[in-house]
Amino acid sequence: MNKTELITAVAEKAGTSKKDTEAVINATMDVIKSTVAGGDDKVVLVY
Repeated sequence: MNKTELITAVAEKAGTSKKDTEAVINATMDVIKSTVAGGDDKVVLVY
């Protein structure tokens, strides 16, 4: 699954626009990247 497919799937599942979904996914990835880059070498996502 590439990023475009992820955005489409999440938007459909959440009932949101692709534009809004892309913004949320981008923000999520930015937070994860900055957390890891900031010395916290681990991000745990529990579902």
